[in-house]
Amino acid sequence: MKPEIEEKISNNNKKISDLLRENEKLLRQEGYNPPAHNFVLPPEKRISFPSGYIRTVAQFNEKYHLREIFPRRYSRHNVTYALEVSDLINFVFNRIHIWGPVETVFYKLAIVNLVSIIEAIVLEAANNICPYAKTCKKTKSCLKHFNKDERSNARLALKKLVLLNVLDFNQEKLSRVQEIIDLRNRIHIRLAPGNELLLDNFTRQFCNEVIMFLQDIDEQIYSKGTSLYGCS
Repeated sequence: MKPEIEEKISNNNKKISDLLRENEKLLRQEGYNPPAHNFVLPPEKRISFPSGYIRTVAQFNEKYHLREIFPRRYSRHNVTYALEVSDLINFVFNRIHIWGPVETVFYKLAIVNLVSIIEAIVLEAANNICPYAKTCKKTKSCLKHFNKDERSNARLALKKLVLLNVLDFNQEKLSRVQEIIDLRNRIHIRLAPGNELLLDNFTRQFCNEVIMFLQDIDEQIYSKGTSLYGCS
């Protein structure tokens, strides 16, 4: 980036920060105590989010091959909504300075959202490959058959997709993705082992790793999994 452009952005950020602080000061002068006691302007008078940052449904459909992976429209749209949330979280991380426990928990939310997308893609493939198990009389001999647990459990579905050569993962890589899926259980705060804020799981580096797995799994299922959809 050109130094003068970087400086311009930095100066703009300072102005934005000063204006945000001024707004909060004005609210407190008027007797409000945000966020407990807040004042909310109508939508048209609030801060406008910059257009173009959050990608559209069409853009996500193309990038992640969602029309091919998700035959059903409602499932496809649920994934695009989660991807749009991921773009919003990305904006916050790259434009706003947050730190400490709030940053850790925010990374946790980002990772949980990404893992939910991975699970959706994996289980969609598991339920579209050999989909007519109830009426098929060859499930015991069919190599493509996913049993009930493999259709509902992402860890088991991943293992089956590797067995079918849909996913080109060695044991180390498969175990790592399964471990990442297990970490999603920490959304249950009460059940989290120990103080999760003292654990080094929810970081930018880990978040980027999950994104790379998401993109890799998506591409492989599109290129080698969707061709197996249906019943042979």
